[in-house]
Order: sequence, then C-alpha cells, then structure tokens
Amino acid sequence: MLVRVIGIAAVVMFSALKTNAMENRYALLVGANHGDSGETPLRYALDDIQRMGETLRRLGGFLPDNMVILEEPSADRVRDALARLNARIRSEQSAQTNTLLMVFYSGHADALSLHLKGTHLPWDELRNQTAGSSATARILVVDACRSGQATRVKGTKLTEPFALPALDAPAPEGFAVLSSTTAGESAQESDELGSSFFTHHFLAALHGVADDNEDGNVTLAEAFQYASDRTVASTASTMAGLQHPTYFYDLKGRADLVLSRPGQGEKLGGLKLSGSGQYLIRENGPHGALALEANIRNEPRTAWLKPGRYFIQRRLPERFFEGHVTLKDVGVIDLAQIDMRTIEYAQLARKGGQVRKAFSVGMWAGAETPVLPGFSFPWTTKASFAWDMSAVTLDANLALMRSGHDGEALDSTLTGIAAAIGARKVFDVGAFALSGGLKIGGVYFDQRYSGKRLAPPRKRLAPIVDALVRSDVHLPWGFFVGLESTLRVSYLRQKTGLFSVEARTPVQGIFLAGIGKSW
Repeated sequence: MLVRVIGIAAVVMFSALKTNAMENRYALLVGANHGDSGETPLRYALDDIQRMGETLRRLGGFLPDNMVILEEPSADRVRDALARLNARIRSEQSAQTNTLLMVFYSGHADALSLHLKGTHLPWDELRNQTAGSSATARILVVDACRSGQATRVKGTKLTEPFALPALDAPAPEGFAVLSSTTAGESAQESDELGSSFFTHHFLAALHGVADDNEDGNVTLAEAFQYASDRTVASTASTMAGLQHPTYFYDLKGRADLVLSRPGQGEKLGGLKLSGSGQYLIRENGPHGALALEANIRNEPRTAWLKPGRYFIQRRLPERFFEGHVTLKDVGVIDLAQIDMRTIEYAQLARKGGQVRKAFSVGMWAGAETPVLPGFSFPWTTKASFAWDMSAVTLDANLALMRSGHDGEALDSTLTGIAAAIGARKVFDVGAFALSGGLKIGGVYFDQRYSGKRLAPPRKRLAPIVDALVRSDVHLPWGFFVGLESTLRVSYLRQKTGLFSVEARTPVQGIFLAGIGKSW
C-alpha cells in the first residue's frame, strides 16, 4: 500500500532579496481520484486541490491567472501543462523579479510513478521537470493516496512504498519537497476532516494558527512545524499508526519564505483564539463543514477565515465550550469576549459529538424499604459506572445493604450484595441532567441468626428489576452531585415451614444521594 506523501513545499527565495524586489507566484495543482483500474477511487483528492487553490489565492499571493488546476488529467496533460507553465515563467521573468513555482499533486501512486486515470507519470520525470524550471524557487507537492475506511490509508503496496527517491542525492538549489510521511509509513486521510491529515493541518497553519511570533506572517518553518506536530498527534490513535512528516531542500543563504500573510488576505475576518486547547470551527452550525481545526498551547493565535457565521468548539481536558460567532471582512473578534456555553463530555457524547472518553464513576449512599417483613430500614451504599453515548447511557453498579430483625427467640441480620446493569435516557437542561431507565440484575442475600437458640445461616439469590429516575447537577472540573429514586421488584423463594417454600415478589423503594466524576 502506497505511503501518502503530501509535500506542500515552500522553498525560499534566492539570495538576499531586496526590499523593493517583486515576486510572482505560480502553481500547478493536480487532483485525481481515479488511478489504475484496480485501485479504489479516492474521495478527497479533488477537494484538497480546490482548498489548496483557494488558500494560495486568498493568503499566499498567488493570482488566479497564475494558477492551473487540473482535475482527473492524463499523464500527458500534466506534462504539457507543466511545460507551458515553465515556458511562461521564462518569458515573464526578469532580473528584478523573483518567481516561485509550486506543483501540487493529490492522487494514486506507487514507488515509481503517479497514477492518472490509467496512465503513469514517472516520479523522476515530474521531479526533474519541476526542479528544472527557471523559477528562483521550486516547490513539489506529492499527495499519493489509496482509500480505506473512516481513516483512510493511502498507497498501493506496503512492499513498494511511495517515498522521496534519491534523498541522498543533493537537491537542486532552490528546490524543496515536504512529505507527510517518512519512508515506510502509511499516509492517511480522514472522513471527519474531509481531507488528508497533513494537508488539513498545513492549511490551518497558513490561516494563521502557526504564526508563532505574531508578526502577521506564516513562514515555511512555522507552517511545517505546526503541521508536523498536529499530524503526529492526529494519527496517534488510528489503525494505520503514526505519520511523521519529513522534508528535504536546499536553502543555502536564504531567508525563510513567507508562505502566507493571513492578516492581509482578501476579505477575511480574524478570530483570536485566546486560550489553550483544541478548537473545532464549523461553518454555520454544529453539523456544518469543518472550516478549521487548531491546537493552541500557550500563546494566542489569530485565525483568518472568510466572512460568515461559525460554530466554535473548544476542547480542554475536562470539558468543552461551545458558541457561535459571526466574522466580518474587517477587524478581529477575540473569542475570550464571546459568551460560550460549557458542555461536559457526557453532554457532548449525548449530543453525538466526537469525544474519546465519556464515562463517569460515582459513590452513593442512602436507605431502602425492607425486603422482608419485620426488618428495619436498610442502609445502602453503591458504586456506579456509566458510559454515555448519543442514544442512551449504559449503567453498571455494585451495592451493599444491611438490615436487622429483633425476634423473641432469635435476632437476625440480613446482608445483601446487589449487582445490576441497565440503560437510561438522559435529558440535559443547562447544568442539570434528568434521566430515567431500567436495570436488571441479582441480589445475593446472607441471613445470620443470634440469640437464645441456634439456627443455621440462610443464603439465597434473588433476581431483580429496577425502574429509576435520577437528577444530576454538573460541577466544575467534571464533578457532579445527584439524587436517585428506584422502584425495585425482587423474586424471592422463602422457606415458611419444614417442607414449605413460598414465592414472593416484594417491591422496595430505594433513595440515594451521590457524588461522582465524569471524563
């Protein structure tokens, strides 16, 4: 299976650029969802090149007339388009003008060539044609993919991985390639992101979240470092495993290239991400397209997006924050000034949100009505575990109860250990959660006697069915307090004489208060 390589490579200027020097930027963007006849069609190759083109136009200084976008081309069409673009660069270049050429490919490939609707373009040919351009800086991007499941592994055969050939050979001066993986790894795309991991994070970097020194410019080093860190983190839990983006280029004597100037982009609004955490920014509402994902550590970052209404989620270790914001094409909105609603992970899971953990543990104490006539009201303690999902909350609990009976000749103590599992439907109302559900399980009873006469202990196992209602109040840091009322029906076979046994179905009320912690 082929390793997916996204090399969005931005390589830098020629020696010491003059302050008033001009720069022209050109791009060839090639997308192919279809490779050879036996390869599964891709989903996001065409989407990736369209997003790349829009970002380069809005933020990177690439004029629309200087970008060529090819969808589902043949190998010959790519050769011809690149040759024509190189010829145009030569004709328009002058001593006072610096030029940048970016070639971006998203599609199928193997160790030797790119696969374009049944035709092949050898890697060495594409590399040499790009590196041989007269542009002062040349960028090669290769995004070679094969589809899988929700997290899509890209490639053809793991025994023939797509890698950067001849890495040990010196790179031509002013030529660079960035790769989303190192040799032998699988590159991946995500259905949740609707893109490859590396491309998604690299584009987020260009929108401003990688601007470490907050000078309004995103450089090659800043963008690659951010995309590399986020790609490793995003693929840590996937079936295919970690991706480690890599690069090689010749930068002799060159200052780092500014890839984007998001604050100076065309008709964009700024959103200042003031606090640490992972931000999910969706268009219009909770189910809108994912416009940006950003991971902010300590220093604030400003993301620049096209004007419109956005739904923001901020993930912290203990909870989510949600809110809406409307961006205009002027000014910056500080998210710290927006009233965002606090959402616990359990609430987020019940809303169908993507969370890695949504469970809770609790300790409860209270009393219940006697299960047998003549016994005192038992005290009860319970440990509970709950797993929150979008449809229901699954419960499991283990409880201990004890009560006594004072008889004329014999006193007895009844101890019960109950285990039950079940499900509840939970309704969230702000910081409150109201729920109701059913559980089934069993109680092991141990009845022991003391007094003037001796009697052997009695042990029995009784099945139970519980119907319950519960209310919780969410507290800071994931803690909660709750009240629970349960109606329990048990099935008991009790010995009433030397040779007689009576079946009973006692009904009990159980009242508990508890405290717990959610993750």
